Amino acid sequence: MARRGGDTQVTKEQDAHAASRRDGAESLRALRELLNLDDVCLEALYDAYLDTARRVFGLRTGVVGAIEGDAMVFLCVRSDVPVPFLEGASRPLDTLFVSLALKQHTSLLCHHIAAHESLRAHPIYLEGNFETYAAAPIRVGSTIFGVLSLLDPEPRDRPFDEADRAFLELLADTLGRAIERAGLETRRREAETKRREANVMFSAAFANAPIGMALVGLDGHLLEVNKAACALFGYSEAELLKLDFQSITYPADLPGDLEMVQALLAGKAKDYQIEKRYVRPGGEVVWAQLNATLVRFEDGTPRCFVSQIQDISTRRSMSAELAVRQAELEEANSKLLQLAAHDPLTGTLNRRALRQRLDADMQDAQRTGAPLGFIMVDVDHFKAYNDAHGHLEGDFALKVVAQCLMTAARESDAVGRFGGEEFLLVLPNTSETDAKSVAERLLKRIAASRDLRWPLTVSAGVHVLRTHGEHVAIDRPIARADEALYRAKQNGRNRVEVA
Repeated sequence: MARRGGDTQVTKEQDAHAASRRDGAESLRALRELLNLDDVCLEALYDAYLDTARRVFGLRTGVVGAIEGDAMVFLCVRSDVPVPFLEGASRPLDTLFVSLALKQHTSLLCHHIAAHESLRAHPIYLEGNFETYAAAPIRVGSTIFGVLSLLDPEPRDRPFDEADRAFLELLADTLGRAIERAGLETRRREAETKRREANVMFSAAFANAPIGMALVGLDGHLLEVNKAACALFGYSEAELLKLDFQSITYPADLPGDLEMVQALLAGKAKDYQIEKRYVRPGGEVVWAQLNATLVRFEDGTPRCFVSQIQDISTRRSMSAELAVRQAELEEANSKLLQLAAHDPLTGTLNRRALRQRLDADMQDAQRTGAPLGFIMVDVDHFKAYNDAHGHLEGDFALKVVAQCLMTAARESDAVGRFGGEEFLLVLPNTSETDAKSVAERLLKRIAASRDLRWPLTVSAGVHVLRTHGEHVAIDRPIARADEALYRAKQNGRNRVEVA
């Protein structure tokens, strides 16, 4: 009997559904095979996923690309036709079809690129002459790792449907999870390797340490000791492992040690260091420095103590002598510094020390913008004073002048002998008014000094520098203060002039 037209249409639809079921079953079998891949490297995994995707979709080129910044790095390329990209190479994302998919964070499937206006505008279309394109983002965790792409130079014989899209996205998702698992496994293996290496290194360091090492239980019993610890305590290893630290600690030192232990257990300290005494089998007492820390399990509960014990008996016996010698050395150094930094006659800063102070104050002034004052002081008619009273009296007068300058100056000011009978005062963070007041005060103090055997006066020149953050040569403000001093002498001496 001949089939009617309606029956023929039903048969075609049934055939299409049957073909679709066969394709779906084949796709699921292929996916199952991929999911069963264990202990394979990522390169082999990429190959397997691309070969499966190309076979299921009937396309000749497959690419796994990773996103690095604004570029795509081609991790794996599987193709039966020439392609314009190589494994390991990279290209800007905006020159590839995938840029459209990434913008929408979804898959992109096109069975005929020439009919797709936005896709055929990409440079890669002209380079590779591709007509079919399908891509889905590969997600690793919550981020997009890269893209699984399929291409072919010929248009696909039928458009992609939702089943195709779903399967391609499923492939990309399972590949992303495989990449994530591979990364986790790599990190796990690296951590395990580091753990083993750390254990080996710790064991070697523990056994061969030149100082005593001990693992101590929470109750104080010695769990493990090295040779240096046995030599320090005077026991064999077997004897020590039967003891606890309490029994070999000098009784007077035990309370302090136990207090430190409780602080570790309570989490109040991470470690502690004390100097304590231990008692050897024959009753001999040995001083040691103990460094102890608490090792915890991964959940934070205490596990054991790690102790480092170093014999310091010799050091303690020498400490008193060293303290005396240190005091003597510090006193000698202080005297040397005093001699190196101060003028031997006047006790003020010498030229070298004064220059160091000037450099430091200038840097501060340039950094902060604060004013820096300079006062140049010169003894009036000093040559005549020397000629009249002799050089010894002249030296005595310079000492008195220097003392007056130092007492008139403020604690933050520097007073130095600039040369001969000239002195320079440096006044940090000082205004012109304050600097002039300091200068006038020291002139009055010298003129009224009862220590001078004959009347003597000085003249002073003041200059206050404002750097405004700029570098200024040190000679410039000194020269300005010197100019003011010269003017003070011209105007009658025993006076202050400001420049």
